[in-house]
Amino acid sequence: MSDELIIELIKTNKEDKAFRALYKYFPMIRKMIISKGGKLEDAEDVFQEALIILYKKVRYTEFRLTAKLSTYLYSVCRFLWKDALIKNGRQDFSDMIDANEDNEESMWAEMKEQESDLSTSEKIINDLGGRCKELLMLFYMEAMKLKDIASKMGYSSENTAKNQKYKCLEAAKKRLKELKKVGI
Repeated sequence: MSDELIIELIKTNKEDKAFRALYKYFPMIRKMIISKGGKLEDAEDVFQEALIILYKKVRYTEFRLTAKLSTYLYSVCRFLWKDALIKNGRQDFSDMIDANEDNEESMWAEMKEQESDLSTSEKIINDLGGRCKELLMLFYMEAMKLKDIASKMGYSSENTAKNQKYKCLEAAKKRLKELKKVGI
């Protein structure tokens, strides 16, 4: 199965099929983690976390694949494992440095920042309440048109849906400011 097809399956809610295809890369990840002091269970955990990161990036960001999926997953798993080892104070990483380290480090930092942004966005949307959450999810996640949202949610017109969307976004911005004040 091609990388593009796997990405398309994730985008179209067929991630089970995509993940089954991605498991062909697990032996490569297992070998890397075991060679760096891990166990089979560590490799399974790291690989699962990498799949979640891939899923979120594909579904909720403007994900563009610039390398093979195997390369992408390997890099994500490598940095997840590196982070886990650092947390546990288990290894010197001089053997993990390579020519692409700076590029990979910046990619990892960007991915962690996006993950944090997604968590914050999710918290804000959940704090807004049912109607706002539904409206924003339909508009941004389902890419539904305001006319269709108005019909689905029982608004009298497309303009009413547009106004409600604006109010929900303003409430989200206000909530974000509140969260920043308390240091999210």
